Amino acid sequence: MIKTTKTGEIKKKSGEIGINGLNSISNLEAEIMKIVWGKGKVTVREVHENMLRKEIESKEQGFIPYTTVMSTMTTLAEKRLLTQDKTAKTYIYSAAVDKKELSKSIIKSVSDKLLEESTKGMVSRFLSDSKNISKEGIKKLLVEIDKS
Repeated sequence: MIKTTKTGEIKKKSGEIGINGLNSISNLEAEIMKIVWGKGKVTVREVHENMLRKEIESKEQGFIPYTTVMSTMTTLAEKRLLTQDKTAKTYIYSAAVDKKELSKSIIKSVSDKLLEESTKGMVSRFLSDSKNISKEGIKKLLVEIDKS
């Protein structure tokens, strides 16, 4: 996806979720998604206040700026992870994907891009190296993978 900035610069954006060409999300994006999943429909202000409360409780220095939360939520909407309801003066955001769907997408992408093999093969290799899982357990997991 190619976008043009206000100054006319061309910005190439990946159609994928995440950074560095990997189907993943940053820590800030993940934190925002957790808040949205927990609350359902939210404004940027609600997310920002929630994050500030957590930072104050943990006594962290240098609190996150409102504009950083706003731009990150806009980016998440561009990535189609959040939806924006623009009918009111204040945008209302909600999750466009659930946790399971996003996790599955990230795991599949890592498998495809880094390991260059199928998810089933990756899981099979991982489990065969594990001493804590029986062969029957591995077979059951592979059956579950085939179902999805």
